[in-house]
Amino acid sequence: MTANSVGQRPVRYARRSLTALAPVAHGPWTVKRYAVSALRPAPPDEVHGFARRAVELTLSSLADKGFAFSVVHEDEDGCYVVVAWWSPNRVILHSRTWLGDWADLTPIPAPANATACIWELVAIGHERDAWVRHVVQPEPPDFPAYLTSTVSGDF
Repeated sequence: MTANSVGQRPVRYARRSLTALAPVAHGPWTVKRYAVSALRPAPPDEVHGFARRAVELTLSSLADKGFAFSVVHEDEDGCYVVVAWWSPNRVILHSRTWLGDWADLTPIPAPANATACIWELVAIGHERDAWVRHVVQPEPPDFPAYLTSTVSGDF
């Protein structure tokens, strides 16, 4: 897989497993985590390690602090991870997408126009709704409720 091949390989739709994982701390960030697999019910440890490295590469360069989430996705041609974080004003979502080849699970930035696939968008859509429901609408924000709001299943 190369950065130029993202989104080029023909893929037939089939349900895939989406699993919510426990949130983790990364410096001043709290990161909610999700995993998608096209190959098995849940990705193996090496795929989660790839996601951790992508989260570290993304968030360690930011001056902000707060809440983020990641969606790692293992597929036949390699791994992808979307790392997204909420702005301090609580209404802007920033994201960076990474990819890695099975031969070398070192995160490299995906092309600038690559955002997320239809399976990753399930978690992203849920995170948007949970953020609005638990953080943006109530005063004061209910961050513990946001952290416990997750989505899992076959999509």
